Amino acid sequence: MRIAYVTIHVAPQIMQGGVGGKIKSQMGIWREHGHEVTLFSLTPSDIPFHGEMKFIFESRANLVAREINRALALRKMLESIKSYKPDIIYLRYGLYSYPLHLIFKIAPVVLETNSDDIQEYKKRGAFFYWINRLTRNLTFAPAFGFIIPTHELVDILLPKRDKPFCVISNGIDLSQAEMLPPTSHKQPVITMVCSPGMNWHGVDKLIEFAQKSPDVFVNIVGYSPKDLVVPVPSNVYLHGFVDKQGVRQILLDTDVACGSLALHRNKMEEASVLKIREALSYGIPVIIAYRDTDLNEAALDTILRIPNTENNVIDNIEKIRMFAINMIGKRVDINLITPYLDQRKKEETRLGFFKKILAEYGV
Repeated sequence: MRIAYVTIHVAPQIMQGGVGGKIKSQMGIWREHGHEVTLFSLTPSDIPFHGEMKFIFESRANLVAREINRALALRKMLESIKSYKPDIIYLRYGLYSYPLHLIFKIAPVVLETNSDDIQEYKKRGAFFYWINRLTRNLTFAPAFGFIIPTHELVDILLPKRDKPFCVISNGIDLSQAEMLPPTSHKQPVITMVCSPGMNWHGVDKLIEFAQKSPDVFVNIVGYSPKDLVVPVPSNVYLHGFVDKQGVRQILLDTDVACGSLALHRNKMEEASVLKIREALSYGIPVIIAYRDTDLNEAALDTILRIPNTENNVIDNIEKIRMFAINMIGKRVDINLITPYLDQRKKEETRLGFFKKILAEYGV
């Protein structure tokens, strides 16, 4: 197959982190299976994808000029995809921009959706909420099939089950896994890697935990002081945005990694958080506060589960603190999580779904 992998609204800093790493890993595995794949990315600045197709638009202008620039760059990208003559297009869902609808005239499109977009854009304000509500069907309706990371999102996004879909959660390319050495701390270190403005990460809960647990150090990667309006205790370190190597350096000095603590704020119970998988690929024990699509049945003493509720952290402060203390000097046995998270098996499933779509639609 010749596959066009398309991203339209993934921030450059995200493409430099775990999401970008996932995309590179996916494309690498597809190529190993004999398929041809090229990334086509619409972006406001350069991204670290050597040899791929990047279409950069000027984003610092006023709103009207920026959208005109975006539309012109998107049109060039669509022309390039058409010239590429893909058998299938794999599109990561993002807010509609004109003239994205033309992509569906080029080749069958499989749409990857990673969140409840209606709830997500609602939290960004009325403008984004209504733009998404009014235009999302321009992307959802003509898609040939969907790949969705959790069973819960299928219920939310495809309640009628009227299109082909496949549930494929985030995984780990275990050939790239690297076991980091355990620490020898006297006081434990907890790290959360997240993005500002997304309240379902629950950064506020982690800061409250740090206030009440002065003997635990907390790293928050992705946040700078300007991103918070609450006082930050002395045992909390805000690292701002760092690239993949920067995250590795911080995890090298970490005893426990923390996933999203407030998924309930998005009215969701299930997830397959990429950052948790990245931490596990380094052998870091984790805290999970939701139903993980893959790991829910994994009974490991290096995984702490707490409820998905508003008071989950405050009600479990001592439990979290003792878990962090007990994880000093410990690492996760990669062999025990391999059956759950092997990305190569997941990509074989994804490629099989592509072939099924092409066969069903006779293209």
